[in-house]
Amino acid sequence: MRMPPPLVTTAAAALLFASWPLVARAGTIPGAVASVAFAVLLATAASGGLSALAIAEGALGAFAAGVVSPTASILGGALLVASAYAERTTRVHGRSARAVHIGLAVLAGAMAGGLIASFANASLAVRLVAVVVAAVLASVPHLVEADDLVSHGLEGASREVDEPAKGALAAGADLRRNASDALLDRPTSRMVRQTWRALSRLAEARMRVQRSRSVRAAATSRGSATDAVLTMLDARIAEHVAALARAYSAVDTARAAELGLDDAALRTAESAGEALDHVSRAMVDVES
Repeated sequence: MRMPPPLVTTAAAALLFASWPLVARAGTIPGAVASVAFAVLLATAASGGLSALAIAEGALGAFAAGVVSPTASILGGALLVASAYAERTTRVHGRSARAVHIGLAVLAGAMAGGLIASFANASLAVRLVAVVVAAVLASVPHLVEADDLVSHGLEGASREVDEPAKGALAAGADLRRNASDALLDRPTSRMVRQTWRALSRLAEARMRVQRSRSVRAAATSRGSATDAVLTMLDARIAEHVAALARAYSAVDTARAAELGLDDAALRTAESAGEALDHVSRAMVDVES
């Protein structure tokens, strides 16, 4: 089952906000290292996985927040949270949705930073409550839907390769967006995760080979070898997408069949109806 990003983001944000007042007192170098580490952790959680862009944006956000506001503040919180969600923003569909996503990140970060600053000198219990509320606020941008890293990568690859891989990768990205792992049992879930990873590697390999195709085609023999590799990659990509589609379809079909065969509620309703009928007849008989 895929890890729910809002929950992970909330936990990472709680660590960041809880440590923020302490980091400011730890000294220049230790404080800077800790700030970057917690900001990168938040950015990675918001991204939903390891991403070079998310790590870079998280570190940049920590640096910017440290420059303009070493201690907790509205501006520092806005910079930290907006930077943490910067990579995810690139995976949101539509300009309006991206603008809303950025706005929510800035607003949530500003509110969280202001909250932490306001209760920095309060009792421990009050500070913990403030940290929890700030962490929940930091997960608000997840209300805007975005592709995960796998579907985003597959869609990006589909725009750079030729057919038939283009259509297969686009179908894989669409399947990833709409399929749910919640109904998969543990062995099937493990197999599906491995297949998604393999498909992502195949997509990357397909892009690399196509980019170098023009150079390799200078020699006829190399061009022929490249064409053969491309044909093999196209076949493997199509097979992986088809296997994933069959797995999700089989699970959905099995679940639908299980629901169709489960007639406990129907039998209960029928029994209740028959009992009420008997009561009604008995009452009529008594009155007559």
